[in-house]
Formats: sequence, C-alpha cells, structure tokens
Amino acid sequence: FYKDRELKFVFKKLQQDFPKEPKVAMFVGGCVRKYLSNEEIDDIDIATSLTTDQIKEKFKDTRFKVIDSGVEHGTVTLVSDKFKLELTSLRKDIKTDGRHATIEYTNDWQIDSERRDFTINSIYLDINGKIFDPQSGITDLKNNNIKFIGDPQKRIEEDYLRIIRFIRFVLEYESEVEQTTIEAIKLNLDGIKKISKERILSELLKILSTKNFVKLNKNKKIKVIFELI
Repeated sequence: FYKDRELKFVFKKLQQDFPKEPKVAMFVGGCVRKYLSNEEIDDIDIATSLTTDQIKEKFKDTRFKVIDSGVEHGTVTLVSDKFKLELTSLRKDIKTDGRHATIEYTNDWQIDSERRDFTINSIYLDINGKIFDPQSGITDLKNNNIKFIGDPQKRIEEDYLRIIRFIRFVLEYESEVEQTTIEAIKLNLDGIKKISKERILSELLKILSTKNFVKLNKNKKIKVIFELI
C-alpha cells in the first residue's frame, strides 16, 4: 500500500525542507498492523515530527483538503478523493485523567512509541517499506499476543477506553490473556464511567462487528469483563 503515488507525494511533501532529517514521517498503528497481517487496510495513520502548523502550511495549495480534526492533540486530517489520512505529531503524555492527556511534542520516535497502547500498534513503517519496531510488536503480532506497552496499569490509567480496545483485539486475534493484565483491568473498570458514551459506543460497535465476537463465550476472563462493562 505504501507504494501508492499519492502517499509517496504526501511523504515527499512532508520531507521537503528537511533534507538532513533522516525521517520526518512514518506510517503507524492499524495500517501497519493490517499490512503485516495481510488484512484489508482502511484507516491510515501517519506519525510525524512536524507540527500541525507545518503540516497545514505544506498542504494548503495541494489537492488535499486539510481538516483541523484534533489540533489540540497534534492531529490534522488530509482528505483527497482517494484517501483520508490522519497525521499526528510525535508526542509524549505529561499528565492524564484517563480521558484527556496533556501532551508535549517530541522528535523522538522511541518516546512516541512508549505512549501508545499495545505493542502491535507501535510498529512504524517508512515510505520505502522499512520497519521500525521499538516495542517488539512484530513478534507479538506473529504470536497473536495482545500486550500493553510497559505497565498495563499505567497504560489503562492514561485512557480507560483502552480496556474496551483490549477486549476487541483479544477477540480479533484470539489472544491468550495474562492474569496480571486481567487484574489491572478489573482495578480500573470504574474509570470507564469517565469516558464519553460516544467513544464507548464506537468501540462497542467494532467489537460487535468483529468476526470472532461469537468466541466471547469461550473466553471466560474476557466475558466477565465485557459483561461488567
């Protein structure tokens, strides 16, 4: 997918004016995970060391429409007839209440990877097809392991929606679940009440549409948590 001419144009535009920087942008998250698993790619996320203002400036006179989809979180969306691309500046979380994070921008790809949710979602891919895998996500993807990055408790406290996302990925990849992760989830179930109903519904619909939803009955640990939610 990364060989597409329009995507190559986007990356060339981002890299322009920064010839000495090795990489100012890479694909990350679901599109990389699905590419490696030979699944159909729908959403395309791009991480970049550029600021939202720099991105908007670069694409103002192009065929892409630039949308301020989440400037406060360092995110802008580029829309063309063919693509909807979400571009997010590299960042680290300074403070979080489980719903909203106070962020600080960085140009360190390793630090950006540490604030993501699961190892399988922290695999980066450049426009030439080269992989950067700071959290060993490829190994977990091959073994169908859904693991939080670092301490599960800490990752969950940063955004309680990750509990529901965890259930979705465990069902999707038929993953075994570590007991320590289950305990961390149970300790934080109350936090889901802080999440907006819209965000919960969006994740719930994704769970219901996964082809493995029927297997929820076989996974007692996950079923108990799903019922509590």
